[in-house]
Amino acid sequence: MRGWIVYLAVPVLFLGGCQRGDLREPEYRTVAQDPNRDTETARRENGRAFALIEAGNLNEAEKVLKKALEADLFHGPAHNNLGVVYQRQKMYYKAAWEFQYATKLMPFSPEPRNNLGLVYERVGRLKEAESWYDQAISLQPDNPEMIGNLVRVRLREGIRDEKTYRLLEELALKTIRPEWAEWAREQLAVMQEPEETAVEIPSKVKPESGGMKEQTRSHPSPEPGVSGTKREEVDKQDGMEQP
Repeated sequence: MRGWIVYLAVPVLFLGGCQRGDLREPEYRTVAQDPNRDTETARRENGRAFALIEAGNLNEAEKVLKKALEADLFHGPAHNNLGVVYQRQKMYYKAAWEFQYATKLMPFSPEPRNNLGLVYERVGRLKEAESWYDQAISLQPDNPEMIGNLVRVRLREGIRDEKTYRLLEELALKTIRPEWAEWAREQLAVMQEPEETAVEIPSKVKPESGGMKEQTRSHPSPEPGVSGTKREEVDKQDGMEQP
């Protein structure tokens, strides 16, 4: 997976006004821009940070990712991974800022979009979360983690239509996680009931965040989650991207 995170001066005003989460901070910037770009150093530091994120050493990962971005401010995987760090620290404003810049630097990468969906879902902005998940899936339609994220948020919104049913069928068929497949089959059965039944989203399919190294894929975690980047190719699983 790719190891990059994107940094661009893009406003995150869409997060203002949220009642939950840290989304109304003053203007934020990752690091100052250096006119001399050192992409190799950025990739190397991003790779180090990926390992630190996997080990749970988020504070050190943040420092290393900022070194990567000081070397090359436009190294997308490092921005995405820094967003993962902030999301895990519940610093949602900063996480959204990094992920949104990542979408600008990586227009064909689904991970930053999936990650933005997770940020919005975390703060209860379900409609925006659904929109970002939809964008992620449009770029990688067969990714079961992203399918899981989208169908989960639609059920939380109370949307029990043909699209939700189709997504549940896809998740049940494509996921390699038995608990996800079981959950999808249970929800399919509920949707076939003649009367509405409250949909419970168990912890095993709640959103989780992950990081990336140099590729763009989602990362493996026990629940649908944020995507990280390690290398320079596009590939996914929920959580952080693997080498």
